[in-house]
Amino acid sequence: MSRRTPGWPVVTDLVLAAIGAFDVWCNRDVPLAAWVIGVALLTAAALLVRRCAPIVAFACALPATILVGALLAPMAALYSVARSAAPRWVVAMSAGLLASSCLYTSPDGQFGLSDLEFLLHQIVFATLVGAGPAALGWLVATRQRLARQMDEIDRVYAHERELQVAAARDRERAELAREMHDVVSHQVSLIAVQAGALQMVSTDPGARTAADVIRKLSVKTLDELRHMVKVLRAPAAAGEISPQPSIEHLPALLSGSALPVELIGELPSNLTPAGERAIYRTIQEALTNVRKHAPGAAVTIASAYTDRTVTVSITNAASVEPPVDLPSAGSGLAGLRQRAQLLNGTVTAHALPDGGWTVRLQLPRT
Repeated sequence: MSRRTPGWPVVTDLVLAAIGAFDVWCNRDVPLAAWVIGVALLTAAALLVRRCAPIVAFACALPATILVGALLAPMAALYSVARSAAPRWVVAMSAGLLASSCLYTSPDGQFGLSDLEFLLHQIVFATLVGAGPAALGWLVATRQRLARQMDEIDRVYAHERELQVAAARDRERAELAREMHDVVSHQVSLIAVQAGALQMVSTDPGARTAADVIRKLSVKTLDELRHMVKVLRAPAAAGEISPQPSIEHLPALLSGSALPVELIGELPSNLTPAGERAIYRTIQEALTNVRKHAPGAAVTIASAYTDRTVTVSITNAASVEPPVDLPSAGSGLAGLRQRAQLLNGTVTAHALPDGGWTVRLQLPRT
């Protein structure tokens, strides 16, 4: 969309502002006067700012009802107040003020006990005028909040499925590592021992040479098997397909987290690829846990380094919304700790006194 072409929200607000000013004009019961023009302009201006400052917009639009009985502008502003993040008591008070203004501007002020039927009609009308926009705004805000929560649930479920797949893959790799260690390594060790014994007892130079070759090849094969077993026992190693994420991918991760994130400090430029992956995965898992257990909470990522170590801390404030109630595999932090241990590092996580949570990763630089 071009910058010169206004978006639909802007067009809607302009149309509402024009209709609101026209509503003031139509409801005037006096000839054109300066104060009528002032009320019309104030009403139009209020509807133009109802999205960014809904409470101010309602306060500016309410005189249209009190002075001339116009209803469109304050009702639209009240809808915006209810749809925003304003406390419920503010919405209820605004709805009460609008309803009271409708009663105050009844024709000829006839809402006394002398005419009970007229009074009841006015009360019902004022209640609908005040409660209708507030209820509609609450309904739209609730629907949007539920839609955001459903999106968050989908993301959390997708992450949980990834964790379950990774856990199943790690179990299979661990089983394969055990088989290689217990069976294959044992058999190769026996071959090396028998070759060494043959080399010692044989009197045939050719047999001794062949036994020496077999023994050396067996020892080399054992070393390679031990390396393969170590690789297989490393968590999630099978799922690491090039190119792997690094600290260069952190901005995209943070921008897509839907959380208010503040970065403090910087990381060294000469980290190993494994170290960069560990930092990226730790921040990724911490942000996922924040979205799950403390949605909407502010997050601070602090990094520092010395000649020997690099430290990254991810700290979130207390939750501002109810946590997303989802089943958890419980393997996220455990996987982070195992990844850090393979790099001779540590991962710690604990709750804070103010209700927040912090995750701290420390890795050696070499």
